[in-house]
Amino acid sequence: MLKFKGSTNLRRVVVLNPKGGSGKTTLAFNLAGYIASTGRNVALVDMDRQGSSRRWLDNRDADHPRIHGISLPDADRQGDRTVDIPEDIDVAIIDAPAGVAGTELIDYTCGAHAVVLPVLPSDLDIHAAARLVKDLLLVAQVSRRNGRLGVVANRVNERTVAYQQLSSFLERLSIAVVGTLRDTQNYVWAARSGLSIHEMQPNRVSRDLEQWASVTRWLEDCLAKPITPRDRLRPADKKADDGRSLGRTNRRFAEAAAIALLAVSLFWAMGSQNDGTGIAPDTSSAMASLNLTPTELGGIELNDHVVAPIEMAAVDASDELRQKWKLDGIARVGDSSAMIVSDRSGKIIRRIGAKDDLDGWTVADSGANFAVFSQEGEEVRFMLNEETAD
Repeated sequence: MLKFKGSTNLRRVVVLNPKGGSGKTTLAFNLAGYIASTGRNVALVDMDRQGSSRRWLDNRDADHPRIHGISLPDADRQGDRTVDIPEDIDVAIIDAPAGVAGTELIDYTCGAHAVVLPVLPSDLDIHAAARLVKDLLLVAQVSRRNGRLGVVANRVNERTVAYQQLSSFLERLSIAVVGTLRDTQNYVWAARSGLSIHEMQPNRVSRDLEQWASVTRWLEDCLAKPITPRDRLRPADKKADDGRSLGRTNRRFAEAAAIALLAVSLFWAMGSQNDGTGIAPDTSSAMASLNLTPTELGGIELNDHVVAPIEMAAVDASDELRQKWKLDGIARVGDSSAMIVSDRSGKIIRRIGAKDDLDGWTVADSGANFAVFSQEGEEVRFMLNEETAD
């Protein structure tokens, strides 16, 4: 187990990403530099064995505001590690190592004032971020509703297809995107000089400071919100504190809701690269990375509302279409929606929007738990989570 010890007023900010090269350390030392520039005492805790944050500190001039450096502590005989943070430190920025996942996340996120996730515009980084968010929601049980979990789109070039794909993913993730940082040599220069963007010549980094404004505004909001005793409880302790645990059915739906949220997000993100058939070529691999089967999408909407299975309504339908396809989900984006359908063998998944067709049938109407397809005056109604085509 990993423990952080400091003053009772200590604020902890954790920077996480399971994949190396995400700009995690750059984000961490820029956060530390920002805090230092405001006159507060800050520590930069380098938990990565590569020691990148410590190298940045080694490059830092003594003339600049002091940032206390803390390295990865040795494990005791039981394998536990304790990070001792001086009592005078106001804010500790935790540069977590790459590859943190599963129950390890609990050690980092439990009692943290803010958890920051940098994400780069690439397929691999989007998939890695989706897996991380899944673990944060299901394993570490970090709540999205308290606003302490924020995503930073990092090293972006807004004119690229990759950025559009990343934007599509982040918009549908239902987690705050607290900032978008461009790809610039200013960060490279800052790393070599032991500076943060906030400590460089303003005329050189004016555009970067504009981008950072939303990040620091969100960070200050997180630091101002007190941590409650319950925030410090580990997930297992929260269940004991409640005196009850979720029933098997409710837990399954809760997990499916979080996973489906990510899966549909990936589906839409990859949809920008489809071949015109409405099939996103990378969807199967994206879902596989989340250990998700097509049927787990049943009864889940993008806004996290769980729709319970219902009886199939008596409708006039085309036997051929209904025997082949079933409705797995309804993704709503603004005023528009798209149908997530799969063939009954579970091998094909498609996203059908207003301009797409399903074997020649187009979407005529949809609601919270149904979709109507039409063709030449004939209509077929699909109910969400149908079990059979009879």
